[in-house]
Amino acid sequence: MVVVANCVEAFVREFFDQNPLSQLGIVIIKNGVAHRLTDLSGSPESHIKALGNNLECSGDSSLQNALDLVHGYLSQIPSYGHREVLVLYSALSTCDPGDIMESIKKCKDSKMRCSVVGLSAEIYICKHLCEETGGNYSVAIDESHFKDLLLEHCPPPPAIAEFAVASLVKMGFPQRGAEGVIAICACHKEVKIGGGYTCPRCKARVCELPTECHICGLTLVSSPHLARSYHHLFPVTPFEEVLSRTSSNDRLPRTCFGCQQFLPNPAKLGCDLLVPNANIIFALIATFIFTRACTIVLVVRAHRQLHYREAVEGWYSSFAWQ
Repeated sequence: MVVVANCVEAFVREFFDQNPLSQLGIVIIKNGVAHRLTDLSGSPESHIKALGNNLECSGDSSLQNALDLVHGYLSQIPSYGHREVLVLYSALSTCDPGDIMESIKKCKDSKMRCSVVGLSAEIYICKHLCEETGGNYSVAIDESHFKDLLLEHCPPPPAIAEFAVASLVKMGFPQRGAEGVIAICACHKEVKIGGGYTCPRCKARVCELPTECHICGLTLVSSPHLARSYHHLFPVTPFEEVLSRTSSNDRLPRTCFGCQQFLPNPAKLGCDLLVPNANIIFALIATFIFTRACTIVLVVRAHRQLHYREAVEGWYSSFAWQ
C-alpha cells in the first residue's frame, strides 16, 4: 500500500500540473463497500493528505458499488467537461450486490470513460468495463511500470466533437491578499493571517487556486492556470528540417528567430529547423556533448539572465572581499 500511495501521489501532482483547471476525487473500496475519501476538488495537497491517512485495506472488493458511487458524482459534471474514472484494482474478483452489467451500461450511457490499472492478474470484468466505456486496461509488472501506467493517464484525452459542446464558463481572477491582514477563510472556516485570495464577486477569502468560491460558487483561477490548460488544444506546429540552402530558399532569414545568432552551414555543424506556413527559422546545432534547440525566445532570455546574475554575484563577491 505504501508503494501504491507513493505512485498515486506522483500521479495527483502530475495530473494537476497538466490539468490545472480540472478536479479530482478519491474513492476507496473496503469490506465490499465503496467509501468517498475526498470530494471533487482542485487541491492536490488535500487528496495526498487524505490518502496518507487511509492506507489500510480489508475485506472483499465490490467494483459495482464503486461504479455506482462514482456515477452519482460524475453525472452532475457539465457537458463541456470530461467524465473519467481510473480504477486501481488489486483483487482477483468482485463481490457485487446486483448486476454489474447494468452499472457498466449506466457508465457508458453517461459518457464516462473508465480505465483500469491492475495490480494482479488480468480480470475479464475489468477488461469488459474498459472496452465498453472506451478506456484503457493494463496490468502493472513492477513498481516502475505501475508508475508509468499511472502517469500515462495525466494528459487529457482527445475531445470528441459529438460530445464536446462549447459553452461559456464564468471565471474570476482573484487578487492575492496583503501580508498581515486578518481574514476568515471561507474554505476552512478559520481565521488566518496574511496570504490567501479574495473573490472578485463576493469578496470571500480562499486559501489556494484553482478552486470554487464556497460563498457564490464562482470558479476562481489565475492567468497561468488558464494558459497552461490551453497548450493541449493548440499543439506546437511541427518543424521541417532544412538540410541545404538552394536558390528557392535563399530568401529565408539567415539568423535564428530565438537567439538571433547567425545560422551556420548545415552541412558542417548540423541543420536548420523551419516552421511550416511561417517564414521563421530556428537553429539546431549539434556538438559533441549536447544538442541545443533554440525554439522560443524565453529560453534565450532565461539563459542570458542566468549569466547576468552570475556576473553580478561574482562582481559583488570580489567587491566584498576587497
